[in-house]
Amino acid sequence: MKNKIAKNSTIWIFVAVCWIAYSFSYIGRLNFSASMADMTSSGVLLASQAGTITTGFFICYGGGQFLSGLLGDKMSPRWLVFTGLACSGLVNLGIAFAPPFWLMTVLWSFNGFAQAFLWAPICKIVADRVPSAKRQKACTVMATTLAAGTLFAYILSAVLISLYGWTASFICGMAATLFAAAVWIVVTTKIEHDADKNGVAEEGFALAADDGEEVPHDEVPSNLLKLFAVSGLAVLALAGGVQGVLKDCMSTWVPTFITDMFDMGAVISILTGAVLPIVGFFGPYLANRLIVKTRDELYSLFILFMISVGSLSVLTLFGKFSIVVSIISLAVTYACSLGQHMIIIGNIPMYFYKVGKVSTVTGTLNSISYVSIATVNWLTGVLVEKTGWGVVMVLWLVLAAFAAAATIVAKRRWNKFRRNLF
Repeated sequence: MKNKIAKNSTIWIFVAVCWIAYSFSYIGRLNFSASMADMTSSGVLLASQAGTITTGFFICYGGGQFLSGLLGDKMSPRWLVFTGLACSGLVNLGIAFAPPFWLMTVLWSFNGFAQAFLWAPICKIVADRVPSAKRQKACTVMATTLAAGTLFAYILSAVLISLYGWTASFICGMAATLFAAAVWIVVTTKIEHDADKNGVAEEGFALAADDGEEVPHDEVPSNLLKLFAVSGLAVLALAGGVQGVLKDCMSTWVPTFITDMFDMGAVISILTGAVLPIVGFFGPYLANRLIVKTRDELYSLFILFMISVGSLSVLTLFGKFSIVVSIISLAVTYACSLGQHMIIIGNIPMYFYKVGKVSTVTGTLNSISYVSIATVNWLTGVLVEKTGWGVVMVLWLVLAAFAAAATIVAKRRWNKFRRNLF
């Protein structure tokens, strides 16, 4: 157990630096998604090629998540995050030179691998340094990074594309990630060193609930597959995969969706898509409110998935008739996905702090999520070309309903496991 940060003001400086690091990473990640409509409409890429590139990103991101999760519990999370940000910045610089399709695929896939070394190590360093009484609030704040990063990426890309063309958005991605890397390594190094010398020792833990009798930690399976099986995480990971699709795959294709469905220009489509992260800021706070009310993460998760089912039903039935209906439906679904993300990838792994598996569980859940994203992202590109957006909307709806069912199946086993452990 590492010493916690002692001063309340320093805790929130630390959380703010974590927030900056992950938010700014999205500028060097979603800039490709924001630029896709302009790249495909200008003939730089076909829709299927753009789908292949983003699929390469998600495959490498998913594989990298598993590795970073394992390394995050064994190595310094601080240096893993710095390395990921710095490498992402260099890749963005390479894309700005407009390489051929095959090289762009290689570079952007490597960017996925580099960015995989961010979330799991950040969760680990938050668990290590933030006192338990502040951890739930820190998880909620960190969950807003996805909305903030998406908003930054879309607005900056829209402005830069309109002024200088799509390559400028990648120059911006390089600058943002390298700046975040520098701020991260300087501030976190100082705060961690101070915590080691002057921080407070703490054995406690607090998130949504802290009921039940504790059992010896040697009763917790050390084998990862067995751990996922007995805890219900194996089933919950399926819902996590859908959450990732609703969060990343949907936000990736929204500008193209708006362009195709309503014949909007690329820049207007990007700016319209920026509505999603604005509404998305409310998602983690809604999830936090549900957890406080129900004291049950998985029941709260089920409610969020059912809201997604409702909004996607509206999108499927009426979205093609109105851009306003489409944007509202997509924004509600996206906001719920950020709340779902906070619970599955933020809250749930924190329960494994006492057994030293926060980063491992985070990375594994994220890895499974991004395998799903890669698959559905590729499938979306194919379906858009072959059948149109109607089938894609039905696919998103079916996946949301499946995730709601998976959450209910996992709920009983997870709640029993959580009570026994904490």
